[in-house]
Amino acid sequence: MQHRSFGLAALTTEMVKSGDRILDLGPLSSGTTQAFLQLNCQCHIEDLIEYLAENQSAEDPLAALEDHLLPKPAGLKFDVILCWDILNFLELDVIRHLVRLLQPHLKQGTILHTMRYTGRNQPRKPRRFRLLDNFCYEYIDDPEYPTVPSKGHSTVTLLKCMDRFSLFNSLMKREGMDQNVTEHFLEYDSVTSRNQVRSGGASDVSAYFRSVRDDERIEMPGVEKALATISESSGAPTMLECGRKNGRNIDALKKKVAALYVEDLHASLAWQKKLHGEETGFSTSIFSLDPGTRLDGVFLWDLLNYYSGAQIQQLGELLGQRMTPGATLHFVMYKSAQIPERPSTFEVLDDNRVAVTGISAGKRLRTLNSTADLMRLLPGYRLYGHHIGKLPTGEAFQEFVLQLKP
Repeated sequence: MQHRSFGLAALTTEMVKSGDRILDLGPLSSGTTQAFLQLNCQCHIEDLIEYLAENQSAEDPLAALEDHLLPKPAGLKFDVILCWDILNFLELDVIRHLVRLLQPHLKQGTILHTMRYTGRNQPRKPRRFRLLDNFCYEYIDDPEYPTVPSKGHSTVTLLKCMDRFSLFNSLMKREGMDQNVTEHFLEYDSVTSRNQVRSGGASDVSAYFRSVRDDERIEMPGVEKALATISESSGAPTMLECGRKNGRNIDALKKKVAALYVEDLHASLAWQKKLHGEETGFSTSIFSLDPGTRLDGVFLWDLLNYYSGAQIQQLGELLGQRMTPGATLHFVMYKSAQIPERPSTFEVLDDNRVAVTGISAGKRLRTLNSTADLMRLLPGYRLYGHHIGKLPTGEAFQEFVLQLKP
């Protein structure tokens, strides 16, 4: 069986830099250590598979863990910890003790990567991972690995015993992934908003495994106009990106602003609807930004096509409270009476062109009838740019750039 690790790909392509210190809690045989050595990282190995094999019947597994771990220099601080699937097979008190023993070597921002099994048929022993290519791993049933049934720890349970670690990203059910595996990124002593993009935090590394086709790229003058205005903002420009998280890469946007926040509005509103009913509005806490953050630009893409007039009005007011005067609001409106059944995926590329993918073949009726109707719902903004364009499928849309009035 094989598993494509989007998390480990993100670590090596986005998050880890030359000189970083890596603690690998798995065996050397996985092959990943070599990838980090090529990045000039310092790699330390603590084979906890060996610990499991030798201490299943230990009278004091916590003391046995202390004996197993190698002594480390007092000033050594790790940037990344690789746990593989090992936490699935450790008792909670052992995990708690492991974190306690590693604590002198953790620092604010230390990243821990782990894989959690979620299916009904939990493995009866840890899997041996062997790197093939492009961070696709082959599972090997190693007869020398100890038989230790998976404990089935939930994410919440796991976090409760991992003092000062918090969850900042999860990856699951992507193409090539084992559908019963969820990859988690945990961060130690995080002080950053869950919505702010750190390197590798929200960028969808599926772009690492695919290239954007020429017929997916389109010119969007409004995007260029909005980006140019944002970059001219005084101080460090800050942007909020509200498109779908899955299936796109936001690396190009990260390079264009000082601080990038993301919020999958479509998913957030769907969750609100599930909790509260059909005509749910936006929660005032939907945008989790760092205290004092003011936005210089917001990208909504095609989301407004799927909201009611009341929802658009409320969203405009909520965003306006968090934007600086003159900040830009970018979105597109479909021109046809029939629009795609669900939002598409928009990805800004390095050359400012936009890749549009995931366009639904199904159709639904458009709700907004005219530009005048739209502007009446957004009285706090003025029209700054207007363009006509076509999706890769040939469907026409209007591209709007608004500015928040002083």
